[in-house]
Amino acid sequence: MAHVRRSRTGLPPLPPEHVRRRDVEARLARGADRDLVLVSAPPGFGKTSVLASWIGDDDAPDTAWVTLEPEDRDPRRLWSAVLAALTALPAVPPSHRLHRLVVSRSVMAPEFLADLTEALASLPTPVRLVLDDVQHVTDPLSVHGLEVLLRDASPGLRLVLAGRRDPPLPLPRLRLDERLVEVRAEQLQFSPAESAALLSACGIDLDDAQVAVLHERTGGWVAGLRLAALSLREHPDPARFLDGFSGDERPVADYLVDEVLAGLSEPHREVLRRTSVAARVPAGLAARLAGREDAAELLDDLARDTGLVGGSGTAADPYHLPELLRTHLVADLGRRGPTLVADREAVAARWWSEQGDPVRALRHAAMAGDGGLLADLVGRWAPWLAGRGEHDVLAAAIGRDPTDPRLATAAIHVRLARGEPVGPALRAARRAGPGVDTTFRDATERLLGCRVPRPAAGHPPADPSLAAHVHLGRGSAALGDDDAPGARAELEAALALAHRHGLDVLVQRAHALLAVALWAEGDVPGARETAGRALAAGVSTPAVAPWTAAARAVEAHAALLAGDPARARATPGDAPVATVRFALRCAHGGAAFDLGHRAVGLLELQAARAELGGDPVPAALTAVAALLEHRAALALGHRTAATAVAAWLAGRCPDSPATALVRARTAAAAGDHAAARAALAPLLTRRPQPTPDALDVEAWLLESRGRLAREDRPGARTAARHAADLAAPLDALRPFAHADTAVRALLVDELAAGAPRAGFVARALAAGATSPAGTGLSGREHDVLIRLPSLESLDEIAGALDVSINTVKTHVRALYGKLGVTTRRDAVLVAHEQGLLG
Repeated sequence: MAHVRRSRTGLPPLPPEHVRRRDVEARLARGADRDLVLVSAPPGFGKTSVLASWIGDDDAPDTAWVTLEPEDRDPRRLWSAVLAALTALPAVPPSHRLHRLVVSRSVMAPEFLADLTEALASLPTPVRLVLDDVQHVTDPLSVHGLEVLLRDASPGLRLVLAGRRDPPLPLPRLRLDERLVEVRAEQLQFSPAESAALLSACGIDLDDAQVAVLHERTGGWVAGLRLAALSLREHPDPARFLDGFSGDERPVADYLVDEVLAGLSEPHREVLRRTSVAARVPAGLAARLAGREDAAELLDDLARDTGLVGGSGTAADPYHLPELLRTHLVADLGRRGPTLVADREAVAARWWSEQGDPVRALRHAAMAGDGGLLADLVGRWAPWLAGRGEHDVLAAAIGRDPTDPRLATAAIHVRLARGEPVGPALRAARRAGPGVDTTFRDATERLLGCRVPRPAAGHPPADPSLAAHVHLGRGSAALGDDDAPGARAELEAALALAHRHGLDVLVQRAHALLAVALWAEGDVPGARETAGRALAAGVSTPAVAPWTAAARAVEAHAALLAGDPARARATPGDAPVATVRFALRCAHGGAAFDLGHRAVGLLELQAARAELGGDPVPAALTAVAALLEHRAALALGHRTAATAVAAWLAGRCPDSPATALVRARTAAAAGDHAAARAALAPLLTRRPQPTPDALDVEAWLLESRGRLAREDRPGARTAARHAADLAAPLDALRPFAHADTAVRALLVDELAAGAPRAGFVARALAAGATSPAGTGLSGREHDVLIRLPSLESLDEIAGALDVSINTVKTHVRALYGKLGVTTRRDAVLVAHEQGLLG
């Protein structure tokens, strides 16, 4: 038998900075009852160390270790080393037949394998045989010998193989029969914590962020971490080293060339180089990058034979390389031709775009440095990316100051998402030359309120993302043209497309603008709900974005109309668009007035109108603002101010029903009820129309007041009831908070139990309620008070409370005195106004 060096059959020593891999060792231990334990991974993954650590701390059978060498292709040399390792075990007595086996120096006799398996079967205790670097076992006779050991050896032998590639054994069958335990590169990769432990053991002091960077760059590859540690020991600036650390660092590159790539054929190396520009490579992309149809087959060879390539090439499991190897190959490709890397990046960009993955496409296009390609891809995919909120991807692709109109249009959306000014990008986008499709730019300008000619409805673009932007832009333009129904139709179309295609940013914007359209049409509850959806959307958007501010404005005005001025007042007032800012300030002014700060509210309303100047605003907003300010001015007795805002409204909306209501209010305030009735006539004779200010409700409440002045109490009650019926679907409570006290008193009878409008009237009378503090009602007085709105007589109330009629009369007189009233009706009205009745 040939002489075998002791160093080949001894357990390798562990490096001083060894990091114990408890989880991997636990996986190895699960092979105690399996025929084969296989540790297969590319060079540098710590296969030998983890096996040596496991075996050195294991109470399992005696272990024979053989470190194989290239010369072990010779089966005689291989089996001589195996025999030497086995016979050196304490578990093999000197008299055992294994000591008598001899490997022929001239020929490998078949009888030797039979004798070896029989001898192993006769051992008194189990043994374990480790063959490290098993990739050197390539001779058919040697491979056959391993198969024989697996097939014929007794349970007394456990075989452990470790190598850079899988041995040519029937692994699928062993796996199916549960006779195999495997440890591969994915299990041998260090975790971030293990990477930190290794660097610390090497004497490298890095903070957590720096460790994370190094771990990511190496992918947990043990050799890469050790090589980085060697360089870091002598580097004065660890942060600068980490910024530039890659597979092209000299120690890393030397290791990769000498240990990893040296044994590969040139076709395999060339496929690796050309596909290395992509971190993840599906089979179709591999063929395109490599320029050969068999690229996937070559990568499969490398995955099977070397473990260098991970993945199977499917879309869900693309090919991938260790990051340091990949960056080395990219650098190597660049050295072989000045344009090779850029060419491959462009190929990858086009391929990913064809697959419908613009994120990867744009990243590769940016790396290619091809401005025309980048602009083409941004022009193709910006509507989709902007609609989904992928603004960082767009920002990385277009650069800081894009000049190409397609890039500039995308930059507008990036700036909008970040709350930045869009002026420079907008000017650059308008420089589009002939042949450049401006559909996306025009839709973007319409969204911003720019006066781009509104197109005919026509057919939207075939691309659903671009079509959603087009509908959104048309809807915004329709709002600017006071065409709320047309805006609603366009915005609903945009919303449907955005929902269907996952364009969350457009969903949020469409909801916000649709809320404005619904509000302008008078569907205030629907507008409030839709605005709430826009504000609740899980889309990151600046608080001052136009659509966010518009949704807030709708919410504020809806809250004001619903008799909730505190909520309206609390709405933030920042907005970049003058129209929206005007709407918010008007809501704040009206809320201040309703909360009792009447002079402050009027001043804020006047300031909002002054700031607006001559800027156009939709007719619905003009009417709402004018009616808020006009009411405040009349209530404070400022006739000149009331006349000024009436003139402003008439100048902007001369034929508006709001103008007629203002004239009627002015006449009623002057005591000229005949003139008020004449001004109201067109409103009272038309079919009621929903408006954001509940104008018809206001008109009928004013009509009720006029009828009372003419001593037509039945007519006044009918008009007040009609106002309540019109207001209930809109939840319009504010008009009743400002209605004449006598008109409000007419509605007290509607509070009787079972009355059809009792619920709404109770809320309407409580709108604008003052604090009940200081009324001093006793508990029994309050019990009597809550029964007054019913139609019960005092006898019936006494019976219900189980007290005498005289006691009830005493409580009623006390109530009247504390509330400052003289009638039951007025007591109920004042109680509602003071919030004493819910």
